Amino acid sequence: MFTSVFLSYAFVYSVLFIAVPFIIVMFIMTCIKFFKTDHEEHPITLKKTLFDTESFDFMKSLQAMVGGKYDVCCNVPMDNVFEMDAHTAAENHTKLDYVVIDHDSSEVKLIISDFSKEDDANAKSLFEKFNVKLVEMARGKPYDVQMLQGVLPA
Repeated sequence: MFTSVFLSYAFVYSVLFIAVPFIIVMFIMTCIKFFKTDHEEHPITLKKTLFDTESFDFMKSLQAMVGGKYDVCCNVPMDNVFEMDAHTAAENHTKLDYVVIDHDSSEVKLIISDFSKEDDANAKSLFEKFNVKLVEMARGKPYDVQMLQGVLPA
């Protein structure tokens, strides 16, 4: 009888002082692991220039070419030009390099962009479908001012 009482107390105390603390420690460690915040410093700095000199020069010359009749916007997301649902917008995450819009009506007149990437090539069919003038220019290559002036609507 003495042995069974001793074993009962030993079992109760082992559960109380070994198993329960072990479960509590594992629970706390799991909470720390999942709710741990990232305290690493990520340095954030302001860019000195927003565009490289070639893009900025092209933007200025394009703005001078269109005069006061049109406005030039750059790095325009595709879903700002076309009305599309959220799923289609997620598929077409293309950014258009330059969009020439009418100063008075805000209508898209011309799009100048680089569609050399395979993901962006699918977007070209949208411009043909909606009859939007598109000039495909590769980055880093010279542009033809006469060709751009000829493409711009009068």
